[in-house]
Order: sequence, then structure tokens, then C-alpha cells
Amino acid sequence: MGLSVNINISQRQKLVVTQTLREAIELLQISSLELKDRIEQELEENPVLELKGAEDDLPASPETEEPGDSPEGEDRLDEEMMRIFDDSADVDYQSKGTEKKDPDSKQQFIEGVLQRAETYHDHLLDQLGLAVNTDMDRTVGEIIISYINDEGYLPVTIEDIAENNLVTGAGIADFQRLRELILTFDPPGSAALDLAECLQMQLQEQEPVDAVALAIVKDHFSLLEKRRFKQIATRLSVSEERIETAVHLITCLEPKPGRPWASKAVEYVIPDVIVDKDEDGEFCIIINDDWIPNLSISRYYRKLLKQKQLNKTARNFIADKFSSAQWLIKSIAQRRSTLYTVMEAILEAQYAFFDKGPGNLRPLTLRDIAEKIEMHESTVSRVTSNKYVQTQWGIYSQKYFFSSSLRTSNGMDESSRSVKDLIKRIIDGEANSGRMYSDQDIVGILLNKGIKIARRTVAKYRKMLKILPSSQRHKK
Repeated sequence: MGLSVNINISQRQKLVVTQTLREAIELLQISSLELKDRIEQELEENPVLELKGAEDDLPASPETEEPGDSPEGEDRLDEEMMRIFDDSADVDYQSKGTEKKDPDSKQQFIEGVLQRAETYHDHLLDQLGLAVNTDMDRTVGEIIISYINDEGYLPVTIEDIAENNLVTGAGIADFQRLRELILTFDPPGSAALDLAECLQMQLQEQEPVDAVALAIVKDHFSLLEKRRFKQIATRLSVSEERIETAVHLITCLEPKPGRPWASKAVEYVIPDVIVDKDEDGEFCIIINDDWIPNLSISRYYRKLLKQKQLNKTARNFIADKFSSAQWLIKSIAQRRSTLYTVMEAILEAQYAFFDKGPGNLRPLTLRDIAEKIEMHESTVSRVTSNKYVQTQWGIYSQKYFFSSSLRTSNGMDESSRSVKDLIKRIIDGEANSGRMYSDQDIVGILLNKGIKIARRTVAKYRKMLKILPSSQRHKK
């Protein structure tokens, strides 16, 4: 039977993520300080970009040549290209959400801020980019890394993260798979849920692996915390001297993987958004970027591009820079508009918080906001990453306003963050009450407030708040 070759023509749609789109997505998730650095870098590299008002310092535009003076083949620009350039009027991306301010009140101290070194999260994100191949894995990995605290731990369960950050095509198993991958990154143990898991990952990465030390951390960590070495030796059928050697190895491990990246200098959080009341008592949203350079496209180079004597190489170079400059200005405007739109939806959903304080935080997910403003939840996740909001109650990460819910006795939903705040206030009040509240006692107090919660959930929240059990608080 012979082989036959057939040629079939088919048509199909395919979503392609271009480099320009990737860069636009990157602008969404960086902070205002990082955006300022990005703009300054572009100003240095792209001669077509300039600060508004800087065109007066440029040389006079060259005289226009007669059509007959231009070399053959270079006397016309591509019509579509010219249409783009002629439409590239200056875009003012500092309009919506900005109030007029006295120039002297601008935050000039930002100009003196030193460029920050690589952060712990940057280090993990760089490794993620090399370890995954799909956009879904990259998005899930970025979300997990955004939850890792400065010590290197995940303060919430992977189920909570998956529930609050819905990603198309990704389930809890994908979130867990990416977390297990991040656990192996440098430093090992990043994204661990507790100290035992963190130390276990570090021991597994060592060559050779100390089987006794690994068994202690994996199966007998509670005995290790109580320093019951003799009991551990009996269970593992080894000598106490061998246990002491393994324990010495364990004590040499890093209990906080993120510590080497911790800065000793005081770091100030610059809010990206300010939510405040106006003279009429109504909340208003101010995008805090009046200190970010305001860009325009050079009129000098726009005129230069139309000169007939310009050679092809120079023409293509300037055309490419024009396209890049126009993209950057429009992307900044889009970033600003999206940030305002998302914050407007958060304000509406969490109005009680902004009006009355943190105890009034309501359950909210990224999907709730995404559906309200008709955007994808991954876009909302990106635009709320690395962003801070200044309120009358303090400065909060935008991620703070998203939390899962607990059902109350009256059928209403209560934010898990509000419940955590309530648990903390109950424990902080122990000094005045003269007694230590056990987890079961806290369950009863919350039930009296109409909040039904399991004892193990109270214990989980208490651990997230880094609060010891009542017995250990009493000893302390």
C-alpha cells in the first residue's frame, strides 16, 4: 500500500500573545515606583519620547525638501504608518482621578529614592519564568508568589488562594502543583505552609540527604519542638548521639527563607491610590501619580520623519521609536484607567470598610470585581498586585480587600479577614478580662456575635496571626 500526500487548507482562530501585549500586561502589575523607573529608562533609550514642555529645548525643525529632491523609492511614507503618526497627538494620562495640587506640595522626595535591589519576590518570579511554559502556569505561579510573606511562608492555604483567584483552566490541583514547584526554588522551602515543611524541603535539597534529620522533621517535629531527643531515638531505633548530630544539622538550616533579602533600611510604602472624602462628605478616588513623568511625542522627530531626504535606515529607526513611544503612552493611560476602575468597584463593594473601619470588611473575590467591571479575573489580579491604597484607617495592600466568607447565624456572609481581626481583638483583651481564652472559648464568643466557626478554623486563623495557644500564652 503506497503512501499518499494530501494538502488541506483550513482556517482557524488562535489567540497570540504578542511582545507588545506582554509588555502592556507587565505595566499593569508593577507599582508606581517601578513605573517611574520604567519611564525614565524609556526616556533615555527613546529619543522620540520627551517630557511635556521639553520641545522648546529642541533644535528647529529642518526645512521641508521639495518632492523632486528626494531619492527615488524614498519619497513616500507608508500611508498606514503616516496615519498612525499623524494621530499620535499628546496623550494626557493624568486626568481621571487626579485633583489639581500646588506644585510645591508634590512628593519631590521620590526623586531622591535609590533604585531598589532585587527583592525576594523578584528572585522567585525570575525562577518561575524559567520553570514554566504556559501562560496559565505563569499566572498561577505569580498569584502564589504574591501571597508569600517576607519570611518565605504562605500565610493562607492553597485552597483559599485558589478560591479567591480564579484562573481560566486552572483548578486547585494546578495551584498545588505550582506551589510544590516553588518549594524547590532557591531558597528551598519558599511557599511552605509551616516550619516543618520548610525545613523538610531544605534537607531534601542537600547532598547527601541526612535520612535521620529528614525523618525527625517529617514525622517527629512535635517531639523535636519539645526537645524529647530520647523518645525520638527510641522511635527511630538510633542512638541519642545520632539524634543530637541530626538536630545540630537541623538548627543550621534557615527557618525563614526570605530573611537574606530583608532590607535593614526603613522602606516607605508609597500609596498608588488615595481614597478620601471630599468637602461634601463623598468618597473620591485619587490616583497618586502626579510625581510620575508626563510624556509626549516629540514634534521635532515627527516633522523629521516627513523629510524627503531622510534615508531608509533612519526612517525605519524613527518609525520604530514612534511606534514604541505611542504604545508606552497609551499603555500608561490604560493602566491608569484600569487602576481607577478596579478601585472604584472595590470602594463600592467595601464601602462599609472605608466609612466605618477594618471591622466592616465584607467577603469579596477577584471574580466579583471582574464580573462587575467586565474584565478577566487575571487582569484584576495583575492590577491589584504590588498596589497600595491610602485610607483614613491607614495604608493597605489592594489584595487586603479580597477575602473568603464565613456564614453567620442570620444568613449573612462575614469576611474571613474581619473574623481574624475579631479573634485578635478578643485575645488582645485577655489582659483586661484576667483570663486566657482557649480556641473553644473563642468559638463561643464568636457564636454569641452570630458567627458560626469551627474550633480548627479558629486555630488556623490564630496561627496565621502568629498567636500562641492559650496554654503557651499563659506560660509566657
